[in-house]
Amino acid sequence: MKIIIIGNNVAGTFSAQNIRNLNDGVDIEIFTEEKYPYYTRIKLPEFISDKVSIDDFIVFKENWYHTNKISLHLEEKVVKILPKEKKIYTDKSPGPLSYDKLIIATGSNPNIPPIENAPEMEHKGLFTLRNIKDALEIKEYIAKLNIKSKAVIIGGGLLGLELANQINQLDLDTTVVEFFPRLLPKQLDDECSLMLKEEIKGRGINVVLSAATEAILGNNHVEGIKLKDGRVFNADIVLIQAGISPEITLAKNAGIETNRGIIVNEFLETSEKDVYAVGDCIEYKNQTWGIIPACMEQSKIISASVLEKKTKKYAGTTPKNTLKIVGLDLTSIGIFDPSSEQGGGWDILRKADKKDCCYEKIVLKDNKLKGAILFGDNTAMQYVTNKMEQDVDPKELRKLLDIHEYACVNCGAVYDEAKMEVPFEDLPDTFKCPNPDCRATKKDFKLKI
Repeated sequence: MKIIIIGNNVAGTFSAQNIRNLNDGVDIEIFTEEKYPYYTRIKLPEFISDKVSIDDFIVFKENWYHTNKISLHLEEKVVKILPKEKKIYTDKSPGPLSYDKLIIATGSNPNIPPIENAPEMEHKGLFTLRNIKDALEIKEYIAKLNIKSKAVIIGGGLLGLELANQINQLDLDTTVVEFFPRLLPKQLDDECSLMLKEEIKGRGINVVLSAATEAILGNNHVEGIKLKDGRVFNADIVLIQAGISPEITLAKNAGIETNRGIIVNEFLETSEKDVYAVGDCIEYKNQTWGIIPACMEQSKIISASVLEKKTKKYAGTTPKNTLKIVGLDLTSIGIFDPSSEQGGGWDILRKADKKDCCYEKIVLKDNKLKGAILFGDNTAMQYVTNKMEQDVDPKELRKLLDIHEYACVNCGAVYDEAKMEVPFEDLPDTFKCPNPDCRATKKDFKLKI
């Protein structure tokens, strides 16, 4: 059997690895327009600031492909799929290439909002960051700027903030412009986002929220941006990190069913026989993901599917991010900020230490762990990951997070750290019991067992 995979990203590469783990005999070929073997995109901002070299973040060197009997075709773009004939064309092959099974792992593209003058300014000081080629162009452009230059990053998501952090370390006056009213809106609640904002501002990075960019200013090169409220920010370089959109062009041109992404079923099969799709490019039950955990989970399912071992169905992936953001540990998983539309019955344990920039929040429903934010302290990460969607003991969680209740010995009033802004130990000695009829102070509160 010959399996062709289009795309050498995390989804495509780990699909190949999982197929090989299940079957040592099938032929596996990967085609990619990239110049390099599989690498982690998370390190791209650090590459721009010269913290790492390209070799540092290439995960699988070429000998890995040889050892796993995987044929890797670098800088060879698939330009056409003929699913009925089970053939593909590339920009280098003299004729069609046949396959028995085809996996489309075309990933995603940076999302560029409809901003006036943006198309004209691309590569003239306006960039997106998605691959090594982009990073090299950005590095080259920054090298031409003087030390007092200004940079604007449009987008306050994970990659946008890390990019801002690294750009700022190159001595560029850096501003982050975010459309939503808080940073990391998909990972943090309002309180933790505000804490992160203050931490970022403390590092000399300007943050502008609820800001919609109307236009890129400049003629021959970028000179700044204009917001829809009329404010102008001067800039010598503008980097747009406003999310991603699935890359579906190849599949759509082949007549494969698409919507926002390539439509797949629970076995990651597309509308065409023996054609599968995986990763950022797919849509399942009207949802797309665009996160590494989803790619990893899907790669296990698709490897079994193409080998006709349909042992597990895809049911979607619980959103999870575990990484460092501006040097601080962050884990965000599941439902971290339940809304009224999601009904009642939620129980939230939280601990906020603004002094040390640490925030821990556990979301429960009927004693079942539904989500969490762990920022600045990932001590509870393994527990939370292992216990997701399982029944847990709230007392055990309180002990793990070091969240306690203190009771007034006079009237019984309780100071619950999970519901208060300040940990009990940080309260001043003059703290008074919240019961207006009680004159007790901090010394009159004892740890509640």
